[in-house]
Amino acid sequence: MSLTLDRIVSALPISPHHISVAIGSLMQTRAPLSAWYALAILSVTVLYAVMDRQVLILLAQPLKIALDLSDTQIGSLQGVGAALFGAIAVAPLGWLADRMDRRILLASCILVWTVAIASCGLADSYWTLLFFVALLAAGEAGLSPIVFSLIPDLFPERQRMTANFVYYAATILGSGVGIALAGAVVANIGAIAPLFPEGLFAGETWRLVFFVVAIPGPVFALGITLIRLKKRAPLVQPGNAAIEPSDGPELVPHLRANWKAIVGVFGPYGLALLGAYAVLTWLPVILMRDFALTAGAVGAGIGSAYIVGSIAGLATVAVIANYLRSKWGDATPVRLSYIGYLIYALLAPLYLFARSPHEVFLIATILMAVGVGGNSLMPTLLQNLAPGPLRGRVFAVSMMVATLFQVLSPIAVGLLSDHVFVGSGGLVKAAVLVCAPAFLVASITLRSAERQIVATVERVRAASEAA
Repeated sequence: MSLTLDRIVSALPISPHHISVAIGSLMQTRAPLSAWYALAILSVTVLYAVMDRQVLILLAQPLKIALDLSDTQIGSLQGVGAALFGAIAVAPLGWLADRMDRRILLASCILVWTVAIASCGLADSYWTLLFFVALLAAGEAGLSPIVFSLIPDLFPERQRMTANFVYYAATILGSGVGIALAGAVVANIGAIAPLFPEGLFAGETWRLVFFVVAIPGPVFALGITLIRLKKRAPLVQPGNAAIEPSDGPELVPHLRANWKAIVGVFGPYGLALLGAYAVLTWLPVILMRDFALTAGAVGAGIGSAYIVGSIAGLATVAVIANYLRSKWGDATPVRLSYIGYLIYALLAPLYLFARSPHEVFLIATILMAVGVGGNSLMPTLLQNLAPGPLRGRVFAVSMMVATLFQVLSPIAVGLLSDHVFVGSGGLVKAAVLVCAPAFLVASITLRSAERQIVATVERVRAASEAA
């Protein structure tokens, strides 16, 4: 016996109206095209930010000669200059990210770091260069807390992890693409120099590099302002101007109530940054100093290693996470991270045995895959540790903690290179000595905090669903 469509529908335990509402609700959970535009421009912007940082690394040798810098001073540019001042600036920027139009705030940050990177070309001493690098770091400090606060405003929860994954992939791939582009600019800057007034840079073409890489900044700032957002809930209740948005009374109790999970995530993440930057900051210098490679060759080689390693790591973790999510649940990003940290700690000493640039590039590719795999789901975990109104400030706190570790990394390597491992091969020994133990401690710490982290994620989710 056949049934008509009407009879089938009437036989269902829900009405056609409920079906239409459910379908409409499902359609509304799909992000609009404007959200994907926003994700694209944010991803390109982070590539630009990475490129700016890589230029400083690739120009370390010319800066060392022109400004008479020691390895300790070069390290302090990335440590005190970039990391410390970034950590100081991220607190007010995270606070502003929860209180004003995040697009305008991010565009302003881009303009600040654009001016700063151009000004580096005017530096005539270590102290003036440190000031401009600090300004660069202050501008770039807003990138992570603002973007990871924007993504939940752009994408529904079921697509948020995908959006986070895409942006994280852009961040990591940007390390490879950024250094390759930066290396290409450094290598070909001689072809651009004749376009500028003769004698403007007195033969110091490294100064021109900073001006060239600053050119795209205003374009990206404009692109950010064109992002379309849903209207955010007002911070002050309509008709009751006496009610002010709370600062510490919201944030501090949340951090206090979940301090074990917060420390369990932020601490290992900071240690991982300390270990990673011990190598990433100095690897171009090692290749130019110990293997006599040009900046262009270093940029191309490391860029390729980072891109291939990133793609391999992202593809691998995507498959593994999809398979293990049903078994491990909210513990999946925690476990993948501490396993990745442990593998990184065990493989980092391979740099000590590299006898050619090709071997260094191969090791960098493998470690990039491991590092990316270990951290690719961390942004989603950080988002899940805080309710929506606190995300910007919680991300700011995480960046402050992480960058305090990052401050120590390049300076520690520089000090060890200047005073302990003096001579040929000393820089790579110093980098590995800082890197491997940091990742090992990060793995152990994150593993021990797994239960507290998962419990906090579940509480935050339950509170959000109840609201």
